[in-house]
Amino acid sequence: MAQTSKIGVIVGSLRTGSYSRRVASALIARAPKNWVCDLLEIGALPLYNEDLDADPPKSWVDFREAIRTCDALLFVTPEYNRSVPGVLKNATDIGSRPAGCNAFAGKPAAVVGVSPYAGGAMAANHALRQSFVYLDLAVMQQPEAYIRDADKLVDADGKVSGPDADKMLSGFMEAFAAWVNRVGTAPASFDAFLRQREEASLAYINGDSEPVITLSTRSDPASFFPPSGDRIVGAGAVDAANRKGGQAFAKGSTGRFEIMASGAGRDFAYWTGIQHADARMQGKEHAVPMRLRNTEIFRNEGGEWKLVHRHADFIDDDAQQA
Repeated sequence: MAQTSKIGVIVGSLRTGSYSRRVASALIARAPKNWVCDLLEIGALPLYNEDLDADPPKSWVDFREAIRTCDALLFVTPEYNRSVPGVLKNATDIGSRPAGCNAFAGKPAAVVGVSPYAGGAMAANHALRQSFVYLDLAVMQQPEAYIRDADKLVDADGKVSGPDADKMLSGFMEAFAAWVNRVGTAPASFDAFLRQREEASLAYINGDSEPVITLSTRSDPASFFPPSGDRIVGAGAVDAANRKGGQAFAKGSTGRFEIMASGAGRDFAYWTGIQHADARMQGKEHAVPMRLRNTEIFRNEGGEWKLVHRHADFIDDDAQQA
């Protein structure tokens, strides 16, 4: 069975019944059966302002997360004044920020220009591609799609004008599907993921192992070298060890990561440093200070980073004896 892919569809026109939205719907109808295509609405996004990055509007946060959960993106846009509609440019700005947290990075993408005029929104198509260089989107080059006479191509009920139009739209989606399969699924932003990993660690030392389990691989090879000096090998065994270990902690613990080095490629990522914690243990009255040397390795699994190896040992002998 083919793996289900989630495709985000972004339309550059806000007008009810716009030609771009009609074409987008027709393309979605011709997507592979194992694709789930979601229209990502951009009309309600406030204008990008870097002053808001410290406390972003909820619509920005939701849009960025929606982008991150997509395996690929399809952009369908009209042309305004020989360029991209402002609302679409605003959406790409929001999705690419703050610095180091670009939600678009590495994802396969395709662009369709839509116009009732002869140019087929070629200028908008290419203006969008220009910004995609910085956004690090892997954009399909061929076939190009400059759809002219769009007012006649798809009617308000979604019916295309004839077999030639159907063949063109179907052919484009077949090519896009092949492109997505060829490029593969890009991993999520590792910087953003590390914040999620730190939150999972904090939950763990408060007695909740589930967030760590969720971020861990379900596939071998997987390994965990805990501070006890054991060697735990296999995804199932690692999960069991994490569940058992979490039961030793009680609510009220605090902790943080001190990341000394980290890096991410397309398939693997890592961080190494110190985990600081004041951990409350079951049956203990006072919190126990701990410092652990940590090295963790992650694998890109379907666009999600998954923990595949962790090596941790105590820095402080007194914490080990507590």
